[in-house]
Amino acid sequence: MPDPSHDSSPSKFHFCPDCKKPLRLKQGKMGPFWGCTGYPDCRTTVNDLDGKPSPEPDAQYRCPVCTRRLVRSDRGDGDYWFCSGYSKGCKVTLADNGGIPETAYHCHQCGQLLVKRTGKNGAFWGCSGYPDCRASHRDKDNRPQY
Repeated sequence: MPDPSHDSSPSKFHFCPDCKKPLRLKQGKMGPFWGCTGYPDCRTTVNDLDGKPSPEPDAQYRCPVCTRRLVRSDRGDGDYWFCSGYSKGCKVTLADNGGIPETAYHCHQCGQLLVKRTGKNGAFWGCSGYPDCRASHRDKDNRPQY
């Protein structure tokens, strides 16, 4: 019999792989996930991918540099996401875009992230590794023009 928790057909319910109770989509500080309705007896959680439980994490909630999970700030500092590896040296932060981390763009010269900046000629994308890397790109439709 096929496992109902990994069924790719449209279904109203998804079931816990451990206790077989229904899973419920929840919003957490690390993005959406599926939690077992049998909580606290069953503490199983499953990643969310396109509105369905998945063993694979959603890449948009992963750090674009070290691939650790991103965490949504719960402070009054504004809405942003930071890498869960911040204390281990990964200092990536991304703006919040409607509850989803903004898209990150990499520098083609050094691999660091590009940052949108404003200069005397308007908006542009500069390397976050400045001054060691001086790469920059024009802004086109809120994206770097490579």
